Amino acid sequence: MKEFDIIVFGGTGYTGIHVVREMFLTGKCETLSWALAGRSADKMKKVLQTIAAETNVNDYSDVGVIVANVDDIDSIEKMCVNAKLLINCVGPYYLWGRQVVEACLAANTHYLDISGEPLFMEQMEADYHEKAEELGLVITSACGFDSVPADVGVRYIQTHFPGTLTAIETYVNARVGDRGFSVHLPTFQCVVNGFKNRPSLIKFRKERKLSKVPKLGAPFHPKSGVWRENGLFCSPFAGSDRSVIMRTQRYLYEKGLSAPAQAGVYMSFQSTALFLYLCVFGVFFLILVNTRFGRYLLLKYPKIFTLGLVSAEGATPEQIEQASFSVTLKGQGYSYSGATEGDPDVTVEGIVSGPDPGYVSCSRFVTQAAYSVLKHGPSNVGVLTPGAMLDIPDYVERLQKRGISFQITKTSTKSSTE
Repeated sequence: MKEFDIIVFGGTGYTGIHVVREMFLTGKCETLSWALAGRSADKMKKVLQTIAAETNVNDYSDVGVIVANVDDIDSIEKMCVNAKLLINCVGPYYLWGRQVVEACLAANTHYLDISGEPLFMEQMEADYHEKAEELGLVITSACGFDSVPADVGVRYIQTHFPGTLTAIETYVNARVGDRGFSVHLPTFQCVVNGFKNRPSLIKFRKERKLSKVPKLGAPFHPKSGVWRENGLFCSPFAGSDRSVIMRTQRYLYEKGLSAPAQAGVYMSFQSTALFLYLCVFGVFFLILVNTRFGRYLLLKYPKIFTLGLVSAEGATPEQIEQASFSVTLKGQGYSYSGATEGDPDVTVEGIVSGPDPGYVSCSRFVTQAAYSVLKHGPSNVGVLTPGAMLDIPDYVERLQKRGISFQITKTSTKSSTE
């Protein structure tokens, strides 16, 4: 018998604190038992006391406190035995994720995290998908800003597409206020090591020898370089979104659940000044990240070698309050099934938007995913992406109630425009 429905592991960290806040707020509407797990009982009790006061929760005596350290396998195993579902906020995941996934599988416990690390995610899929599927468990990464808006956004467009979606473009736009923004150090560590692990990722993908997913419909080629669209500067997005989207599309196609859609994933910039700043930073970062000594400098002295962009303290409350995001999705396809050539006759556009992406929306994405899994049930089981695992209508409805908007903004056909 599991003592708790959900355990939040790493809830005293910068992102974890926001997950705790979301657990308190969600608990006002939907009751599930939960606990906080981490290295220090005193820190956890202080976090619970502080967040309970902020969210006007007078009685939180039923919230458990579990001491667990990612370095102590016994404590991880004991923690997982007590949960129906674990939210893992302890990164970088390439260092600390595998042992937690293994403990969840051994304990018959669902697992969610907010990783944006393709090598870690795809290794977990290769190593544990069959076992998780056999046990009826979901092991799902990328349940944060990487990559829910893009991946679930694509699935949202697919479910509202009047025919067969064959290609889609997503444009990520993260907005900041006059207080600027700051990247938290653990997030930056994941980015640096993601670049370091690119050769390993390429080699790993070649060795897996996965069959190719067919490309349906008119030829589609993701954009490259820098361009302007609707008055905004745009460029390819270097994060994990595309790899997550394509994993979703592969799974749904192989299971016979959906025709596969090709995807292009981009960033767009509301501010020209921000775009130019990131261009300068990007060149400087790429020079450093591609050498061992450069990576040492970036990780040893992040504030200096990122021009103040990265800090151990993370974003300030003022920066978080002013931040927001939108992901614009532009899909094309056919109003009739089985189309493999010719010009698309249907286009659908949509938008996913919400508050600060890195902490506020991120915590809502993963917490509502946990509630959806436990209260509604997953659509599919195994080591999966959010778009493949979650029941999309239920999950989107939950996020809508928490201030994350999903909208279809335009549907066009060759004969009509709505």
